[in-house]
Amino acid sequence: MRATENDLTGRRRVVMEMRAMIARPYRDFITWGSLYDVEDRVEQGRQRDLVSWSLDNLHKRYLPRSMWLEPATRKKIEAYIEGAWALFEELSREVGDLGYARARANIVRRVTRELGPLRREAETSLGAEIEPVNQGRWRLRRGSGR
Repeated sequence: MRATENDLTGRRRVVMEMRAMIARPYRDFITWGSLYDVEDRVEQGRQRDLVSWSLDNLHKRYLPRSMWLEPATRKKIEAYIEGAWALFEELSREVGDLGYARARANIVRRVTRELGPLRREAETSLGAEIEPVNQGRWRLRRGSGR
């Protein structure tokens, strides 16, 4: 009984940590695409580096925590991480080619459209990890012979 309680506590802790780690790169992407001063190259670079750091941090910290999660949840988180890295590389190239002022609106639009659904799927799956099991569905039906 004690091991099950510890497992549930560990799973809850990991779910809370993963939710925060998943939200961070998304927020950093939006911040990168929402800079007020489009001419401030230092701030643009700082925000871009912050996105890179938060994605790297998520990737490094996810693996040791993944053992607590169900395979379906792991797949969704990994899809989010892969999608975020791919999008980051594409948007970085776009900013380099077009300049920040022209690429800025596209950053927020693409992050919202492409990364938003992956983030929501991962967060929903994480939420299901710690929902209490519906005890009613496991009851035997009357007259089932058991």
